[in-house]
Amino acid sequence: MAFVPDEDPSLEPTVHIHSHDEHVVPYEIMRWFMGAVAAQVEHCRAAMVEGVSDSVE
Repeated sequence: MAFVPDEDPSLEPTVHIHSHDEHVVPYEIMRWFMGAVAAQVEHCRAAMVEGVSDSVE
């Protein structure tokens, strides 16, 4: 769940990860992490496509 504080503009948006011991992750950290995940997925997909085309030849 994302939390965007509107009552206090000095607070940063955060992402709450629900579990037994709830974690609060700053929004910028979550954006960085998701960007890193997207880059890794893109890299892996490109490697798979390259591997498939190498095996076809």
